[in-house]
Amino acid sequence: MAVVFITGATGFIGKEVTKQLARAGHTVLALVRSTEKWDELLMQMTPTERSNCNAVRGDLRKEGLGLSASDYEQVLHATVIIHAGVPMDISMDETVGRDVILQGASHLAAVANELHKQQRLQKLIHIVGYMSPFDDESGKLATDVFATNEFLREAGGYEKYKFLADLYLRQEAYQKGMPLVVVNPCTIIGPRSTGNTEQTDGLGLVISSMRRGKIPVLPGGKEWWLPLLAVDDLAEVIVGIVETNHIEHQTYYALNERSATPAFSELISLMAKELRMKPPAIPFPVSVLKKILHNGGSGLLGVPANSMDFVVKKDFPLAPFQQMKAKKSIDAYDVAAYLPSVIADLDYRLSVKDQKVPPHFHREQIAGMAAYKKEGSGTPWLLVHGLFSEMSDLLPLAEQLGEQAVWLLDLPGFGRSPYHHHEKPIEGFIEAMAEALRQLPSPVHLAGHSFGGFLAWEAAKRVPEKIEKLYLLQPPLHAPKYSLLLAGLGKSPALLQRFLQKQVTPAQMEKAMLEQGVFQSAEEMPKGYVEKAGKLLQSPRISKTHTDVLRYFMNEFRQMALTAESFPFPAQIVWGTQDKTYQLTKGTEDAFMKAHVEIERFSVAHHFPISHPQLTANVLLQMRHGKE
Repeated sequence: MAVVFITGATGFIGKEVTKQLARAGHTVLALVRSTEKWDELLMQMTPTERSNCNAVRGDLRKEGLGLSASDYEQVLHATVIIHAGVPMDISMDETVGRDVILQGASHLAAVANELHKQQRLQKLIHIVGYMSPFDDESGKLATDVFATNEFLREAGGYEKYKFLADLYLRQEAYQKGMPLVVVNPCTIIGPRSTGNTEQTDGLGLVISSMRRGKIPVLPGGKEWWLPLLAVDDLAEVIVGIVETNHIEHQTYYALNERSATPAFSELISLMAKELRMKPPAIPFPVSVLKKILHNGGSGLLGVPANSMDFVVKKDFPLAPFQQMKAKKSIDAYDVAAYLPSVIADLDYRLSVKDQKVPPHFHREQIAGMAAYKKEGSGTPWLLVHGLFSEMSDLLPLAEQLGEQAVWLLDLPGFGRSPYHHHEKPIEGFIEAMAEALRQLPSPVHLAGHSFGGFLAWEAAKRVPEKIEKLYLLQPPLHAPKYSLLLAGLGKSPALLQRFLQKQVTPAQMEKAMLEQGVFQSAEEMPKGYVEKAGKLLQSPRISKTHTDVLRYFMNEFRQMALTAESFPFPAQIVWGTQDKTYQLTKGTEDAFMKAHVEIERFSVAHHFPISHPQLTANVLLQMRHGKE
């Protein structure tokens, strides 16, 4: 097993590489500036994986990497170095680029050379990028990368110094005989399992521009493409390079085949579909768009001037990468099939700052929907959010549910989940929920809040064998009454979406929620809840989804349907009496009681699972334990 010294271990690529190295049994020694992110990464691993990982504090910008004498001695026990310590920032200033990237490479090369002199260094693996102009013969070039010159003049600070660092390490390896492997990844997206794409400066730049209506034309020509690759595939190949004794190739272009990747025009159309926007229809040459950007038009398209440089016509030598994929048994990757989850995840990140999640919750995916999972004992909980909400809002409730396993879902078109695109919107939600229940490994305690309660009610009837017990938390028992303004806007989908996306301020939202009994007071609103809900509505995907659901309740919904027969699973309603929009009438209560649905009342408002997570958890656990 290798002893791997890695820079950038807490970055988007570095995290996945570190986890896979530790999982494979290698010893990982990470260079970190702050232990906070490192500790968060360790919490995502199993105890065995964590035991394979250590960190030393240092800084690429400093000689000797800023390491203490004892830490430097630890590093000198490494057999492999992986340099992934360059933060992706396409708008990086040249001064910063020179300091962080190029000087960082020179300081790392000194450590690598020391290991090489001691005959310990098996490989120095440098993560660069597929647009680098250098190849296996470039180490022979006599270019002084530290001299002031016009070399790579048109590239931005990030690209220029990343490529100069590539050339420098190739020169050092050639002159000193060090075993160098360069990995040139394309634009990296989240893993196949979740689409969780933390790096927003890649594909996120295009999504950001489209969200703001900055892509009015369709970049034409099937010959143009933006190569994309899942981060877990890249990490697995890097682990394969670490484990291979005799490397035949110095440079690996880490890309999917062109045939597995949409043309750029198709990618733009797919983005529009997933963002629930009208796709651009007027074809426009990519080459002209590039010229516009490089001649002061970056403000016009809302992206940095160099962002379109990643869209290319050429093919790349993929044989070494494909051979390593085959060696690691990595199957073919149909990029288009996984993009909806990636686009939804990036859309969420561009709307709100990514939240810290309790370390025992991990990102998963169920039936194409984003999910959080906490391992535990007993029959799992499945918690489903309502309108103006997403799964993160139920994390405080989930944390209070003891040692039981918990799943949380983002409904289609909300949070980080792609929209379902069913021709009947509400049917699409119900069937997505039912399919999630089918895919779960065991029956669950299903708790749905508000709109999520309505969906849980309908989906549970389709898959009763997957329901241990159903809990409806403030479900919409009847058609709500809306203000004259909202009712008027609801007659036009376009007007209602524009109102939600462009005109609702946090102050207006807070006032409306208090008037409708969503919360009883401003004090019980979780910190930042209203601001976050408002920012999420600025996403065309999320505002359009809310528009669909609100118009259904305005124009089609009458009341939750009851059948004469009792259900094959126990069901219970938890009702907040301070809700000013919905009422639990005597007639409705009698109808539910006849169907053997129990009802518990509490003096709380509509959003009590969010405002009172501890109380809600206590109620749910009492109900659960009462049955058991």
